[in-house]
Amino acid sequence: MAVIQRRAMVVGLTALGAVPFGRAWANTPLEVLHGYTAGSVTGQVARFVGAVLASKGRPAPTLRAIPGDHGFAPVPAFLAGSAGSRILVADTLTLMMNGVAQGKLAEVERLVPIAKVTNGYSTALITGAKSGLKSWADVVSAARARGLKLAGSGRLSAYGPALAWVAAAAPGVTDVDAPGNDLIFEAVLSGTTAIGVVTTDSVAAVMARGGETPTVLATFGAARSAAFPAVPTFAELMGDRQRDYTFSYSVFAPPGSSSSFVESIARDLAGPFPSDLVSSLGQLGARVAAGDAQLVRETMQRDLRVARSFL
Repeated sequence: MAVIQRRAMVVGLTALGAVPFGRAWANTPLEVLHGYTAGSVTGQVARFVGAVLASKGRPAPTLRAIPGDHGFAPVPAFLAGSAGSRILVADTLTLMMNGVAQGKLAEVERLVPIAKVTNGYSTALITGAKSGLKSWADVVSAARARGLKLAGSGRLSAYGPALAWVAAAAPGVTDVDAPGNDLIFEAVLSGTTAIGVVTTDSVAAVMARGGETPTVLATFGAARSAAFPAVPTFAELMGDRQRDYTFSYSVFAPPGSSSSFVESIARDLAGPFPSDLVSSLGQLGARVAAGDAQLVRETMQRDLRVARSFL
């Protein structure tokens, strides 16, 4: 995939505006924007952020999902809206993938970092019983013999590196767009696609519920998953230590937001988080963590390097 634009990230990303909001926003219901579906990891993290803010005495926020454009659809709407009444929850890798490939880094740079709310999620390559596949070697063989369909959220999503690496290593694999873990599991378990890429934590959650479950063929973290210690990493399979990555979620304010608005959201998301809210995330709760705006900037710089490494 060709890189349309290669701009250097502005270290500060954007300056906070001096719009005088006073403190009226403290009692104004916030709108929390996010991409993908309500059942996706992004949707669950957005609900968690909204619940945490409500637990701090704020009016219950309104969640607004804007799927589309490889996970980038919420950004233009967010930038066009008013400051002081809305925040964006997004994984920074998706922002950078789209910024690089679609020439939209200027839009990403306008976002005002507030806080990082999760540590890194890893992804996993899965298959279902209907595929007949038992190992990575089976994937390579079947892809060459008859072609295989791979379900994922798109090459410009946080699953993009895994999708690209699998397709490159197993000629005959083609992507099928399924935006969200729920749709990917459905495609794989029904046999609509032979394989799929989802978060490792979501696989563990599905297995904990019982019923039909997928088989994990590989994971894409730097080390083997604690939930699946017998499953090799993709880096192990390829003999290439560079074939690993994670992605994480952060919260942003629109450009022009007052420093008091940004600081108040940052304080409310600084943790510790109510235990009942963390436990409501199930397996995903293991990734919840509080981090400041500087951590967001550092993560975005890292994700920019990941995006540019293969786009």
